[in-house]
Parts: sequence; structure tokens; C-alpha cells
Amino acid sequence: MDLQSVLNSAEALRVGLWLGRHMSPAVGHRLADAVTTALARRRRASLYRNLFNNLRVVLGPEVPDELVHRTAAQVLRNTGRSYFSFYHAFARGRQAVLDRVEVHPQVFAYLEELTYQRRGALIVGGHLSGFDLGAIAFAYMGYRIAALAYAAPTSGYDLQNRIRQEAGLEWLPIDPSVLRRALHQLREGGLIVTGVDRPDPHGGGELLPFFGRPARLPVGHVRLALQTGAAVGVVVTEYLAAQDRVRVFLAGMMDMEQVGSRQETVLHNARRVLAIVERAILAHPDQWQMFYPVWEATDGDQGSAIGDR
Repeated sequence: MDLQSVLNSAEALRVGLWLGRHMSPAVGHRLADAVTTALARRRRASLYRNLFNNLRVVLGPEVPDELVHRTAAQVLRNTGRSYFSFYHAFARGRQAVLDRVEVHPQVFAYLEELTYQRRGALIVGGHLSGFDLGAIAFAYMGYRIAALAYAAPTSGYDLQNRIRQEAGLEWLPIDPSVLRRALHQLREGGLIVTGVDRPDPHGGGELLPFFGRPARLPVGHVRLALQTGAAVGVVVTEYLAAQDRVRVFLAGMMDMEQVGSRQETVLHNARRVLAIVERAILAHPDQWQMFYPVWEATDGDQGSAIGDR
């Protein structure tokens, strides 16, 4: 079993929940820093190689390897701290979660406008620090919200999904029957949340330009928006380590544009969404928690990730 499987296991998640319930933030953050510092030294581990190779594409070939390594280490640090913050807040209930999330007024204005129009929306974004805590906070606020994600076989994902459902966030593994429910929710004015920067592990999606290289990424959010007339809002989360809070803001909102054939329309709008997500990741690459390979790594990518370790 590789390191990524261990970290995604139910046992690891239960440990995190126990620590969040019993440790103070100061102690929990020191522990998270120690664990993620150790992970950052394991440059041959697949989790680290995937992270490094993804960041190499984002930061560009001209950036020295050591800067990419420092950014990868900061991603791991932000990941550890933001997850402890999630566990600590979740263990203390609704108000503790809400106190940890700072929402830009523009987000509420956008949601109020959708409510006034009785219109559903796809809320999409990248896997940036704090996205779980942010989504659960909106469920606690009373928004009718469901999240689409790939079905995953690990026990940890099953437990994560039960935690989300306890908070009122419906978690929908992607399959044809679930997509019908998603269509219904959008037509009834509900919200669907999904990430758009992780390749489909089952080989679906479309080849799209992402940071100047083709990546096979999901387009289901665009198809759902086209079928229902729903809006698409690109929401960004950022973990503020100094305040131990998550900031949520709106990076862009759009209606789908019709161009050419149905397939051309899907690809055109998927590229529009990804362009906004790219800017959000470029603004804070140390917040991008993407531990799966987004692009096919070249031999040079893999060698750089291993470095001298």
C-alpha cells in the first residue's frame, strides 16, 4: 500500500478526528507541521512526485527545482493545518465551523440573486485549501447544496462522505442515476458543488488546455448547466494560516455560451471555466492540494521530482 492510500484510509481519518476533538489548535498545528515536514522529505513517494510534477507545470519550466520543492512543502503544510482546522471545528459543531469561515459579501449577493431568480447553479472550483470546510459551512447556513465527486473505493472517502452528510451536505458519487438527481436539484433552484481540476480516474472527461498543456478533465458541470440553464460560479477558497480561517470568494460567474456544435459548445465553456480556475491557482500555488497526476509526466518531470533524495 502506498503513502497516498494510507493517508486516504478510514483509520487515518479517524485519527485526525480524534486529534481534532482532543488537541488545542496550537498543539494540533505543531503536530501537523511535523507530519507534513516529514512528508516533504519523502521526494520519492508517489504523493510527493505527483504534487511536484503538477506544480512544475503551474510554475513553469523556468522556475528552479528548489523553488518548486519549497512550494510543494508549503502545500503540504497548508494541507495539514487546514485539515486539522477542519477536524477541530467539526468536532465542536455548527458555530465553530461558521466561525472558521470568512465569506466575501459578493458570494452572498450572487446566491441571493440566484434565489430571487429561482435558478440553480453549478458552484465549481479547484482543490484549494479549505474547500471541505467552506462547503460544509454553506450547508450549515441552510443552503440546499450537493457535491458531485468521483466514486472512490477507499474506506477514508466513505467516512469523509458520511461526515459531510451529517453536516447537511449531500455527497453524490458520479453515476447516471445520481446525475438525474443533480439535474432535478438544479431545475428546482438548488446548488451543485464540484471540482474541475482533477482527472477522471475512470478515463472520462475531455482533453482541455490547462496551464498550456492538455489534460483530461471533467466537463460534466458544463453539460449539466447546458441541460438546465443553470449558472456557473467559480468559487475560490484560501486557508489563512495566520488566522486559522478559510476565506471564500467569487472568482467568476457566467452563463453558458452557445457556439457551433454541441461538442464545441461544451469544450468552449469548459475552457472558459478552467481559465478562471488557472488564475486562482496561479495566485496561490501553495494552496493547490492536487495529489493526483493532472498531466502525463515526462521522464524529465519525474527526475526533477525525485531530485537528490
